[in-house]
Amino acid sequence: MAVNKTAAEHRVRARLGRWPYDDDVAHLVLLDHHMVPGADDVESWIAEARTQGARALRTGALFPPSTPAFVAHGFTAIDELSLLELTVANARRDDRSGTRVRRLGASQIEAAAAVDGRAFPAPWANDGAALIDIIQATPRSRARYVQLEGRLVAFSISGQAATTGYVQRLAVDPAVRRRGLARRLLGDAIDWMQRRNIERVLVNTATDNVAALDLYRSFGFEERSEHLTILERTLSDR
Repeated sequence: MAVNKTAAEHRVRARLGRWPYDDDVAHLVLLDHHMVPGADDVESWIAEARTQGARALRTGALFPPSTPAFVAHGFTAIDELSLLELTVANARRDDRSGTRVRRLGASQIEAAAAVDGRAFPAPWANDGAALIDIIQATPRSRARYVQLEGRLVAFSISGQAATTGYVQRLAVDPAVRRRGLARRLLGDAIDWMQRRNIERVLVNTATDNVAALDLYRSFGFEERSEHLTILERTLSDR
């Protein structure tokens, strides 16, 4: 469920829903990482999550300026992500794969979610509803997939907000890794961003995901000094 808090003009916009595959955990996603939450924002999100009956409230990946208000309200870090940035004009491309890239539509969402579940360990996998949320998170988006032997085996979701692009999800079935499918999808996403005159692209991944980090670096992404953090707080205490 989308929740936009508007009690004050400065109130940070956020979407509050459920964590994929865990109805007891509320999932909070800030809709504008340039705005920094305050105490009132965090308190309102905690109250709303409790109203929904959640036992815990977990954030999406937060930029460093967004974390202090959460930490002050008892949130603790449960994961840390590397943040990488690419200047699109400097993108390096060495993908010459002929693999066909197809449009990911509603009829392929559940198949994509199944791949996501095999590609990422719990609790980081996305279900179909979460993938739809990701597609709708930016004003413009591009969702694509590739298949082998008639079966969806990898997909990507990318977005655009103003002149910034985002690689929001890139997943490959572990059974078909090392066949250049992630490279093919990432190249397609960057081509789309170039056509849309996007200036820079951001992507995050687990700090220990060596294969993903190497892939992004090969396209010219560079790691930024700051990391992103996912925070969580139990809601049993009143």
